[in-house]
Amino acid sequence: MITCTKCGEKNSDDTRFCARCNRKLQSSRRAAPAEDSPVDEPLVSFEHQGMPADAWRDLKRLMEAWGYLLLLAGVAAGCWWYRTWWPLYPTVGLLALLIYFRRV
Repeated sequence: MITCTKCGEKNSDDTRFCARCNRKLQSSRRAAPAEDSPVDEPLVSFEHQGMPADAWRDLKRLMEAWGYLLLLAGVAAGCWWYRTWWPLYPTVGLLALLIYFRRV
């Protein structure tokens, strides 16, 4: 049973919202502690997984994006110089796939 922290209503374990006040319920259950850790150990704060942990990672991603842009500009300049445009099409497609899978 989960007790609502707002109104005190007892709700079953499989519900997400309180039946009386419709507030989101949060379970107070913890994972079983390891044998070598103390029982009163504080909870570890949650780190958002989508955000980079430091500025160095941001800088590396920015440099990678600029590298892709420079590669595309080089291929476009070569295509313009030789007046042949077909190499630009697979380059754009490959760079788009690279950017998508690398999450740049």
